Amino acid sequence: MSRIVILTAVAVLIVITAAVLFTAEYYTSQASVCGSCHIMRPYYNTWDKSAHGEKDVACVECHYPPGERHSLKARFRGLGQLFTYLGTEAKSVRKQARVSDSSCKTSQCHPDEKFLDKKLLVGEKVPYVHRTHMDKTIEGQTLHCDTCHVHVNRERHFEVPLEACYLCHFKGEKFNEGRARCSLCHEIPGKPLQKQKEDAGSTDERPITHQSLEKARVPCRSCHFELVQGKGEVRAEECFDCHEYSDELQNKAQEKKLMHTEHVSGQNAKCFDCHRPIQHKEVPFLDPVREACVTCHPDHHKYQTLLLIGDKRKDVTEVPALMYDVKTNCIGCHLDERLVKGEKVLHGSAEACAACHTKKHEMMVRTWKDKSQEEVRIAREIETEAMAAIEKAGGNVPKERLNRAIRMLRQGQENLRIVEYGGGVHNQKYAVILLDTAMNNFEDAIDLLKEK
Repeated sequence: MSRIVILTAVAVLIVITAAVLFTAEYYTSQASVCGSCHIMRPYYNTWDKSAHGEKDVACVECHYPPGERHSLKARFRGLGQLFTYLGTEAKSVRKQARVSDSSCKTSQCHPDEKFLDKKLLVGEKVPYVHRTHMDKTIEGQTLHCDTCHVHVNRERHFEVPLEACYLCHFKGEKFNEGRARCSLCHEIPGKPLQKQKEDAGSTDERPITHQSLEKARVPCRSCHFELVQGKGEVRAEECFDCHEYSDELQNKAQEKKLMHTEHVSGQNAKCFDCHRPIQHKEVPFLDPVREACVTCHPDHHKYQTLLLIGDKRKDVTEVPALMYDVKTNCIGCHLDERLVKGEKVLHGSAEACAACHTKKHEMMVRTWKDKSQEEVRIAREIETEAMAAIEKAGGNVPKERLNRAIRMLRQGQENLRIVEYGGGVHNQKYAVILLDTAMNNFEDAIDLLKEK
């Protein structure tokens, strides 16, 4: 065989190989190829209905960074997806797709100079500018395009779910403060709130509007209670869906900066892989307030809790209640249902003592209660004497000594109030120590002021 024939055959083979590769490259770059895979069909369908689908932006243009699309690395990624397709009957992908920022920010798509300061709307009314968000990242977290833009569900492809906005704006913030301010997203209405003021002819008094209420510092929660529901807490137990269990890892899950650096900045995890969502919506405006005790009682049963725990205080030794040590909570003893102002309230029951102990323990609660009330009465009498002595001393004693006496009085009052408001029966031994210490505080204050 002549040399010319061999060279011609090689040239033909090269041309055929190039044609095959070009054809394969062209064919596999089409979005329809992705849609032919059973596990990619839902994603293809949402893309087809999206703005990217309408403009026929192929999958590979986003899911491969510029310059990587024809690389060996891309070929191996494609083979991995092929083997996944051939080897599973699963209906979802094993790993979420990642979209590089460089794919979004090409000159043909969304370059920074044209897009960062562009004023957009979320929904119909809420203004949005990318730059303000890119400049205000959370500790340890570098924002990427696909931090917010994700495949939401079978109806939405690479869009921003409002839940992502709620998580960043509301987590760790007080209602209507900081980045949770209502005015960041909502225009403060100027329309009168009273129906009778909607008639412009009624001018007997100034109308009440959202703007006037804001100036008067009326809390938004007065009318819009529970518009924000949830705290966006991290489900630490779900770390072990990806990692092996260890106590060290569970402790590290609370380190926000570390978690964001490892997971978000590396574009590996989405917000709701770790966080519970926060809801922001209208709810019945009376029931949440009525059913939440902490609305009107922000530190409910504080003193009863202090008594049960029996913590060490100045001049008071640590004495936890016996019921606290065995982890008996409030409803272990509060079984007696009574009506108080028309509402059912659970009260402590002597029968509850007998149920766990013996019949003779039924009298124990009454004995403890009577003894505590008598001791409180005596302590209050000495407190009154101490207060009178301080008032009488006035400018007749050195200021430093007067201030010491006042500190003694306040220390005694703190101990007395714990027993007075907390009920000595919750920890009788600790209550006795607190009252003895309180009376000593009052008497020491009186004696200090008597010194010459």
